[in-house]
Amino acid sequence: MSLAPWMVESANKYLRAAEILYRTDYNLLHVASINAAIGLEILLKSFVARVTENEGKVNQNYAPNSEIIKAGHALLKAEDNAKARPDSHDLLTLFYAIPEPVRLAAGLSRHEASIEFCRHLFTASRYEYESTAPKSFCDTSIAVLHEMVPSVVAYYKQSGCTDCWIVSYPNV
Repeated sequence: MSLAPWMVESANKYLRAAEILYRTDYNLLHVASINAAIGLEILLKSFVARVTENEGKVNQNYAPNSEIIKAGHALLKAEDNAKARPDSHDLLTLFYAIPEPVRLAAGLSRHEASIEFCRHLFTASRYEYESTAPKSFCDTSIAVLHEMVPSVVAYYKQSGCTDCWIVSYPNV
């Protein structure tokens, strides 16, 4: 498993945007929650990403490793807790795609219930005007991402990541 520090930095940007929106206007909770859900997706995908370009450089590019995501989906499907096909936006599928020892070491395991609660937030809620969209929102995705980013950064540091953003966190 390779590290994807730029993805962690990106997830943190979505967290910061979500927190600003939520603090500025409670009426923007829906938009803030969606931003946090995108951040959660990116953060979880950072553990199942493969480098596609610029390996070892600051502008390293990534793509999700579909085989690892399929394996996470298979674990959920065995528990009868997944759709027929893998969904790369399903936060719980992404969570289960991360090997359990890594989830434990990165402090992700304690957030499993919240991740399951938010698992379809982005895809089911991004268009609030659709009849199938939820009619109310909460700040769970924001709170979970707020706790997960520092844990993941600590894990990256312990794993020897020398990316300048990771190394300088939380002073960025």
